Amino acid sequence: MTRWMSWTRVAVVAAGLVALVATAAPAEAQRWGRPRPPRAGACFYQNANYGGDYFCVQAGDEYDVMPEGLNDRISSIRLFGDADVTVYRNPSFRGRSTRFNDDVSNLQQEGWNDTVSSLRVRLDFARVSRDEAEHIVERAYRAVFGREPDPGANSWVEEVMRNRWTQRDLERELRKTPEYRNRRPGGH
Repeated sequence: MTRWMSWTRVAVVAAGLVALVATAAPAEAQRWGRPRPPRAGACFYQNANYGGDYFCVQAGDEYDVMPEGLNDRISSIRLFGDADVTVYRNPSFRGRSTRFNDDVSNLQQEGWNDTVSSLRVRLDFARVSRDEAEHIVERAYRAVFGREPDPGANSWVEEVMRNRWTQRDLERELRKTPEYRNRRPGGH
């Protein structure tokens, strides 16, 4: 019975490692090359103006840590379908970030050449109109502060539109504000 338990434990650990390796990153982005571009996603190029080798990422995929050999080596980005990409200066989606919803032929002009350490590729079909954003802000203000938005809330409308935030996203941001933190206990 002890031998059976040892083999079972080894099998469980091995299966876990295989699953971890299989889900760590999309196969297309494991190395530089010239893969077929995705229908919806992005390709990241070693050189400006989409030159040199590249790797591609499907919409919906992300890298909290860039695969070996790809970190801090991206010089241009081409988007496909309705995708956008958010790049981060540091691993684990930390540090400075920028969202691109158009091709970028030269990341140096954007202050991002050879500095991407993590990234997210998403579908960009859910653009938020100004009317929708204003309604999101109104509902979020009522939910978090118990009041109507003031004229200063226009900056939140812009944030909702730019970042495609949901009401829940905005409520989370409003709870980080001094107004929320300085509320009186028991007050709404």
